[in-house]
Amino acid sequence: MINRRSIIRGGSAAAVVGAGALALWPNSGYAAESPSFLPLPPDAKPLPDNGKGYRLQRAGKNGYVVITGFVQSVFVVTHDGVVVVDAPPASRGKLKEAIASVTDKPVTHFIYSHSHLDHVGAVTEFPDAVRIAHADCATILALHNDPARPLPQKVLHGKHNTLHIGGEEIHVIYPGSNHESGNILTYFPRQRLAVMTDVVMPGWAPYRGWGNADYLPGILLAHDAILRLDFDTYVGGHVYRTGTRADVEQSRAFFIDFWNTTKKNMGAISFTEAASEVEAANAWAAQKVWIDRVAKATQAELVDRWGSRIAAVDTFTADTAGSVVVSISTDATIDFP
Repeated sequence: MINRRSIIRGGSAAAVVGAGALALWPNSGYAAESPSFLPLPPDAKPLPDNGKGYRLQRAGKNGYVVITGFVQSVFVVTHDGVVVVDAPPASRGKLKEAIASVTDKPVTHFIYSHSHLDHVGAVTEFPDAVRIAHADCATILALHNDPARPLPQKVLHGKHNTLHIGGEEIHVIYPGSNHESGNILTYFPRQRLAVMTDVVMPGWAPYRGWGNADYLPGILLAHDAILRLDFDTYVGGHVYRTGTRADVEQSRAFFIDFWNTTKKNMGAISFTEAASEVEAANAWAAQKVWIDRVAKATQAELVDRWGSRIAAVDTFTADTAGSVVVSISTDATIDFP
């Protein structure tokens, strides 16, 4: 029998085929054969939707989370209208339907979590909403010059802004560059709801390189900013469920373990030995061999410690470890974290 423990401990190497994954790409043409991955723990698996392709979850008295497959967005109903945070293309039509199912008020404001298309590419479904973004995000949106991601009309500066919209107090917090420059933490204290996209994936290991993060040390600073808040519901923009404070704390512990394990292996694995195996002076090849060895060692340790606790530790960890090696060498202070 294949289970998480048997694979971690070098048990059966039989392929684990995820029928749910194949269903996501029904016309992919892939054969049934698949590499072996650790099975998902129960709390990482999809929850039932409403039969219309999305799940609507309450978050506080007037807050709601819309989960469409693997992406999430948020809306809060105020006295005057609806405030939306993110509109993924995958939720096109469904987000509007979810809002209409609980209120007939118009969407008056839209908050860009950051500029990435997979989270905000359906913002044009709300053409009358006042678009809000941090200044760093606005700069990136201007560079994109993408009709699917129009510029914000209201630009926020600095690390903390408090908005008052329709009787709702909204805190927009920017802990500095993290997953992307301008990626913000939006907090609705009356709803006890915190939203920060692409930083914490509740119950999951991070996507490759924390989504090609602009500044990896900023990922830890973002965790700390979230944990300074008093919230019941955390929305991370991805995975099949929302999170709790315990999920954010677990994600922070994983980040620190990941960083420290990578740093340890950078010191333990000989770069000179790696370089001796490739053509002399081929610096890229030497780096490749060494980084791959560090990444493989790091993934093995993290799978052993975390593989039965959170999902997909065996999937992108080696790739992410390569990003951590570069970040340790270029971004972080000597005493980080």
